[in-house]
Amino acid sequence: MNAPQEKSPIIWDLPLRFFHWSMVAVVFTAAVTGYFFEEWWLDVHVYAGYALTCLLIFRLIWGFLGSYYSRFHTFPLSRNGVVTHLKNLLKGKSEQHAGHNPVGAWMIVGLLATLCLLVVSGFIVWGGQENKGPLASLIGYQFGEWGEEIHETLAGILMFAISIHLLGVLVETFIFKHPIVQAMITGRKEGVSATGKPVSIWHSLAGMLILIGVGAAFSYWITTKQQPPMAMSSNETYQQECGDCHPAYHPSLRSQNDWQQIMNNLSDHYGEDASLDATTYQEITAFLNSQNANTFDTEVAHKVGRHDTPNQRMTQTRYWQKKHDELTETDYSHPDIGSKVNCNACHKDADSGRFDDDQIKLPKGVHS
Repeated sequence: MNAPQEKSPIIWDLPLRFFHWSMVAVVFTAAVTGYFFEEWWLDVHVYAGYALTCLLIFRLIWGFLGSYYSRFHTFPLSRNGVVTHLKNLLKGKSEQHAGHNPVGAWMIVGLLATLCLLVVSGFIVWGGQENKGPLASLIGYQFGEWGEEIHETLAGILMFAISIHLLGVLVETFIFKHPIVQAMITGRKEGVSATGKPVSIWHSLAGMLILIGVGAAFSYWITTKQQPPMAMSSNETYQQECGDCHPAYHPSLRSQNDWQQIMNNLSDHYGEDASLDATTYQEITAFLNSQNANTFDTEVAHKVGRHDTPNQRMTQTRYWQKKHDELTETDYSHPDIGSKVNCNACHKDADSGRFDDDQIKLPKGVHS
């Protein structure tokens, strides 16, 4: 009678496997919302970034406290090992390793480093451009815009690295018949000898508790560090006089020079006579000059307001047209919008002058 076959040892512990597949889901969500979805999906992109942050913090901790093959010191990162592995690949051979092979180990290091830099640059963008998150009060718009360029570059590097990683997985699985995908599901690798202490139930329990603790601590930190919406002053006279004909634009949408020229030519205000009595004129002019684009550090103030365009309507500016290029005339005639100048119909924070991407909510039936 044959003796029962002994099960292969567990190489990848449960917390590491949970991290791996959660990372796949989170990075996929972040990539799709970042590359293919419109600006108003930014909040989903950010939540994916928050989840990614928690996972990365856990992986860095688990790289020192996890089971044997989860720890960074077991990664075969020697140069000779990498050269030997590459030479074997060129000869059509690939030795199966209990943990990562030398090339795979360097790929994991590169992926983790790129993801960490992506998270940091994402926080910079979120704080500088959108004035949200824990860095909102520390970073200005220009620094956030610089961070966006770095973030987009890192995203491209990540997509390239993931492509190489997937190619390696396919080669190992289908050419060399190494069950690396199956191992990341079951934790076991057939036909290898494991070294180090075996994975125990305590590893799994401790890892999941650490992951839960990281998530709870991070959520608390984000909640307590979240900045309140930026307070921007208003003026009742301005709202009443200018709002009679069209929604009163937030003063940060124009430069001081623009506002002064507009107020000096009210008798021919885009083809209309909008003249005011002296007292009202002085009050509104003083308000607009004190609240002009140069006094606000927002995206719309930088991209629209700080460019002198006194003879242009807001909807004729290059930046406005770029941001609205996918909307049609039919969309603007929607009963809940009515015209291009009705910013409040889609921008729920228009009155504050922020016009944040995640505050865009298109009426039902409008192109999205």
